[in-house]
Parts: sequence; structure tokens; C-alpha cells
Amino acid sequence: MTEETSDVLIVGAGLAGATAACELAARGLRVTVLEARERVGGRGYFRPFAGTDEGLDFGGSWITPWQVAIRRLCERHKIKLRPRHAVIERRWYRDGALHRDGPTSAADRAAHEKTIARIAIDAMLLKKGHGEDEQGRPLLALSLADYIQRLGAPAATRDLIGAWWTVSGNGDKALVPAHEFLHSCGYFDGTPDGIIEVWSDSLEGGVSALVARMIAACGARLALNAPVAALEQGADGVVARLRDGRGFAAKAALVATGLNPMAAVGFAPPLPQAQAAAVGRGHLGRAVKVWAKVAGVPVGVLATGGGDGLEWMFAERAARDGAAMIVGFGIAAAGFDPARPGDVAQAVARFFPEGHLLAFDWHDWIGDPFARGAWVASRLGAEADVAAATWKRTGRLAFASSDFASAGAGWFDAAALSGAEAAREIIEVLRLN
Repeated sequence: MTEETSDVLIVGAGLAGATAACELAARGLRVTVLEARERVGGRGYFRPFAGTDEGLDFGGSWITPWQVAIRRLCERHKIKLRPRHAVIERRWYRDGALHRDGPTSAADRAAHEKTIARIAIDAMLLKKGHGEDEQGRPLLALSLADYIQRLGAPAATRDLIGAWWTVSGNGDKALVPAHEFLHSCGYFDGTPDGIIEVWSDSLEGGVSALVARMIAACGARLALNAPVAALEQGADGVVARLRDGRGFAAKAALVATGLNPMAAVGFAPPLPQAQAAAVGRGHLGRAVKVWAKVAGVPVGVLATGGGDGLEWMFAERAARDGAAMIVGFGIAAAGFDPARPGDVAQAVARFFPEGHLLAFDWHDWIGDPFARGAWVASRLGAEADVAAATWKRTGRLAFASSDFASAGAGWFDAAALSGAEAAREIIEVLRLN
């Protein structure tokens, strides 16, 4: 059966979908938002830490000083921002032991500094629009693994790069382009450690709270637990078929699920070749994010290294009982499973030997059927899969996601910008401009 008709259907209640809903509702359109989960927010997932009522971001969290779109949304919907705690101490795990005196041994220090300087130069060249370095070597058409090999870095430096990759990129280094890492370095001073300097704030209540307020404020109809199995596009409209057999009809639809979840949706007629190929390949985001509650560790300690498991850990805030809430990142691999308590305990002991692990919690974004991966990581040679130009409107379907935003892909700010751009495409379809 088909339920009541709307002007526009939006598939996905993340920030991109919520922004589009607000833009369209402001034009007097009747909007229905279909969300597969029992919650809103998409990959912005704020919920209580295990066994407590203290909320944390289990998806994305930080925003930068220059991200105007999301800051304006927070101001409009009265979401307070929480400044990131300063880094008060730096630690490195290398050569089989924890060190506080530097990222490499004295013997490797000169080679390390040369490598970091090279990364900074390349990051700034890329930022200025150059596709090659001053020696004519490519910065675009090579994998991160090949770029690291070209650097000739010491083992400890390679581990440092890998640790920062877990929070800036998060795919298989042999399959992702090096420029994704260099772009992240270029946000600040070009160095890997500079990546954290632009993470200025997170949202109190997370993007989950922001999205909930946005949808409520704009008056869009929200249907939770409503996974879409198929989108059927006709000459006069679009019908969304849910997995439970229900149908929703509208004059147009906007798909705001992100790239990977679209693989579970049947499109009739099929998507254009470039879009269908992109969905078939998907992006490579494989990050693992874990929160660990640890007693005996001061807030503000940042530790990296190890080369496996959780490679990046930051004592991000204090719990009400005084314990440190430490956020850790790694890349999914066969030898590491955050569902195994011993794997998380090993990482905590490696970086914080003075601490006592009290509890940990995480969300499996890779196993999540409505995410199918963490934040976006493109494929070398298939960067067009996540290009905004690939995801222009097709018929009565528009697309919005931070995965393929026109600027700042992967950030929440990009999701908001993409949602607004896709809403304008829908308005064009309905001839309301």
C-alpha cells in the first residue's frame, strides 16, 4: 500500500537530510523524512557511555573554526559548542616501548624531521593547487602506501603517519590516494600533528541533538524504523518502497544516506552508469572509534603509534567521577576487534600504563547495515565516485551527503552544505525558483 503523498521524500535523517528538509519546508513544501534507524543523526551518533548517563559522540564529533554552515545551524537551534581540551602532554609508542621524549630515537631524528618537512611542503603545494612536487613527482596519482614508501621514513615515523591516518582518512593505505592524508595535514601547518589543531569544538548533545531540533522545527514528517528497499521514479513522481511493504509517494525525492548504504536500495530505473558504478564500489572508510574510561590518567594526554589496533588515543575529557574519557582510533583489521575486551585493554596499557581501564564502549560503523563504513575514504583511481559532479540530480532524484559534498567532504559542515545544494535541485525540479 502507499501512504499519504508528500511533495518531497528525504531518505536519511542525518545532517544532510535534515538541512534539506529545513530548506524545502521553508518553501512551503510538505516533506517526509524516512530514516532506517530508530534514531536521527546518521553518522553523528550521540548516546550515553555504557552503564552511565554521560553522553558521548560515537560517530563524528569535532568541527573547525571556519565551518560556518554548521555553526550557524547550532546558533539557530540553540546547540552549545564544547571547546576541545588542549593537548598538555604528548606520548609515542615506538621501538616496543612508550616514550615521552619524541617520536623517534636520536639516531632516527634527522630522518624523521626530514620526512615531516617533506610532508608539510607537499601538503602546502597541494593546498595551492599543485599536483606535483618541485621535483615533478606526483601528489595525486599515487596511493598513501606508495607515498609513505617514497618518503623513506624510519619505522617510528611510518607509525606516526599511520596513527594520524586513522583520524584523518581511515582506509587501506594501499588503496586510498595519498592526497587525502595531505589535505588533512594542510588544514593547519602541513604536519601530521597539526591535524588536531583545527578540531576546535564539538556539539553538546552531538549532531543527534542538532538534527532532532532541525526536523522538529521545520515541521517535516519523520518516520523512523523505515528502511527503504526501492525508489521507483516515474514521469510524475517517486515512490519509496520500504522493506516492510509500505510505500510513500512524492513529487520528488532526495537520497541522503551516504554512498555505501545506497547499495541496499533498488533504483528503478537504474541509476546512471557513473552513479551505479560508484555505489557498486563504495568508499573505503574503515575506522574504528572506541571510548575508554580510565582512572589515573590526566585529561589532555595524546598518544600515538604502535602500528596496529588503536593507534591514536586522546584523553579528551573527565567523567563525573574524575576518570579520563579517552577516545581511540584505529583501522579495522583481522587482528584487532574492539568487541574483545583484551584488545582495548592492550591499547590502553600500551599508551597509559599508569591507568586502570574501568569500561569501554564503541559503535561498529562497518557492521552497521545503515552505514556500511565509517567516514568517507575514496579509492585511488576512482575518486570521481565521491565527486559532487557525479551526484548531480537524475530526474526527480537528488543526492546529498558529506561523502560527496562540493567542499570539505567528510565533515559535518559538508553534509549541511550538500543538503542545501540538493534542496535547490529539488526546488528546480518542482519549478519553485
